[in-house]
Amino acid sequence: MTMSRRKAVAMLAAGSLPLPLLAQEPYPARPVRLIVSYGAGGAVDTVARLVFPRVSEALGQPVVVENRAGAGGTIAASAVAQSRPDGYTLLDDASGFAINPALMPRLPYDARRDFLPVARIVTVPNVLLLGPGCPAATVPELVALAKAKPGEITCASTGTGSSQHLALELFNRTAGTEIVHVPYRDTPAAQNDLRAGRIGMIVSTATSALPLHGQEGVRVIAHTGREPVARLPGVPAVADTLPGYESLEWHGLFAPAGTPPTIAAQLAAVLDSVLKEPGLRERLAALGASAGVLPPNDFRSFVGGEIDKWGRLIRAAGIQAG
Repeated sequence: MTMSRRKAVAMLAAGSLPLPLLAQEPYPARPVRLIVSYGAGGAVDTVARLVFPRVSEALGQPVVVENRAGAGGTIAASAVAQSRPDGYTLLDDASGFAINPALMPRLPYDARRDFLPVARIVTVPNVLLLGPGCPAATVPELVALAKAKPGEITCASTGTGSSQHLALELFNRTAGTEIVHVPYRDTPAAQNDLRAGRIGMIVSTATSALPLHGQEGVRVIAHTGREPVARLPGVPAVADTLPGYESLEWHGLFAPAGTPPTIAAQLAAVLDSVLKEPGLRERLAALGASAGVLPPNDFRSFVGGEIDKWGRLIRAAGIQAG
């Protein structure tokens, strides 16, 4: 028979129960707080609010979503880094987590040291979204046009140092082109200028681009992943033209460093089970997202690789936070 917590406390007070035994409380025994690094309604928040109600059901405890947007996700990350490593405060972050260390060298935390990567949840490819102002229909045509007119094709992104900006910078360096980056504060403004021909193209997440594909001369000519995108049948990968090219948005779960590995493994296993539900996978696929868990050790290696990859690019290009 399992000893009740009240009896354990009484025995501890009497000196007949060692402290470690009292700490063996099943996880989770109370609500879990999930801090999302971006604002309500954005891509990261949308995925979190699809996935974590199922996680809550599987855990038998509420998972309370709290948005802490700002400073490229660093406000949320800083809050979690300073939290107790007990599994009750978690971070839902995205690709910016691996970009920020090089983009913002004075972060109030160490992305490698202060977090325990728990699981990668989804990946979302970026896409090359061209408007009526750019006549290319394929990646080879875009490369040829950009080389013929260096500095004349403009490309919008969601901001300096964003995943989309770095995807463009990687494209330029891989293809030997000079497509000009134009940072925008918000996606709708960039999309309006794309339709009007004031901007030649946008590097965008598949999630944001899907509603525009095929409208008013706007079209996706390629995606930046390696696997086909179900919602974009027949659309090739940039890597088909530029071998080795890859730029993925990803969402993942982190805990403060020092969180017991057993808790991380439990959360990863729950996420793996949840993300295999056909209905949820279909809803995520409709957003252009590919669901699939990378467990703690694999996710740690992946994040480290992302920090290295984007750090090299940021330093080589001299990119600084706007």
